[in-house]
Amino acid sequence: MLFLIHLLASAGLAWRLDAGHLGGGLLAFASLYLLAHLLGLAIPRLRRYSRSLEHGVSFCLWFIAQVFLATYHVATLVLARRVEVKPAILAYPVTRRDLNKVTLLGTLLTLTPGTLALDYDEEQGLLYIHALDARRREDVTDTLVELERRLLAWLDAGNAEGVTP
Repeated sequence: MLFLIHLLASAGLAWRLDAGHLGGGLLAFASLYLLAHLLGLAIPRLRRYSRSLEHGVSFCLWFIAQVFLATYHVATLVLARRVEVKPAILAYPVTRRDLNKVTLLGTLLTLTPGTLALDYDEEQGLLYIHALDARRREDVTDTLVELERRLLAWLDAGNAEGVTP
C-alpha cells in the first residue's frame, strides 16, 4: 500500500513540477524515497518500507543481470560448433517451505534461460529443477542459493526489526 502511495505521490509531484517525463518521474520517486528514508529514522513503518524498497530495487537489477548472463550463456551453447552440454535435474532443498515463496522462486527460475522448475515436494522441501548445462554443478547451485537468499532478503525487509533471512 505504501508503494502505491509512493508511486502516486511521485507522479503528482512530477506533474506539479511540469516534469511529466520519465526522468522527472524518477527524480520525484527518488526524492520521495529519500524523504521516507530520513523520516524512517523516527517512524519504524517508513524505515521498513524504505529498506524493502532498497532490497526490491537491488534484487530486480541483480535478477535482470542474471537473465542477461544466462541468455548469453545459452546463446553461446546454441551457436557453438559442437554442443557440449550436460543437462541435469537437480533436487534443491529450499530454505523456507512456504508454498507462496517456493512458487515465486520456481517462477523466477523458469524465467531464467537454461533453467526450469519442474516440481516441488512439500514433504521433503525439495524443488526439482532442470538445468540445461550442469557441467559445473556448483555454479548452478551457487546461483540458486544466491537467488533464494536475495529473494528472501527482499521479502523479509518489510518485516519487523531484527528479522533476518
